[in-house]
Amino acid sequence: MSSMRLGWIRAGEMSILPGLTGMDSSPKTLAFLIVSQVLYLLFSAVWLVVLGISAMMFDSPGSENNIGLNILYYYIQAYPGGLLLALCFGWYFFAKKKWRAAVLWNLIPLIWVIPFLGMILYANFL
Repeated sequence: MSSMRLGWIRAGEMSILPGLTGMDSSPKTLAFLIVSQVLYLLFSAVWLVVLGISAMMFDSPGSENNIGLNILYYYIQAYPGGLLLALCFGWYFFAKKKWRAAVLWNLIPLIWVIPFLGMILYANFL
């Protein structure tokens, strides 16, 4: 079989993505990226609800001048940007076969997910 490279597809191989041919990839990293990113996307629906409710933080007069509330609001708003960075750079480093960097970039959305889960656990059990 020919090993001539045609873009991302090698003649004689079934892979259409770089880094996913035969023994070239790490199956554990691939599974981690897919599962975690599906969970992060599910949290996007939760984020929309939280973002809508968080506008009520500015309900009382003068609260728009509260620096802490503004920081919290922008922190909540930043989730899609962090998610997009994690998705892009996670797969970028996976394609470059830098498994550790791919996993570390993919952990960035936990900056938003863990506090939310902590808040839910605190509200329901304490």
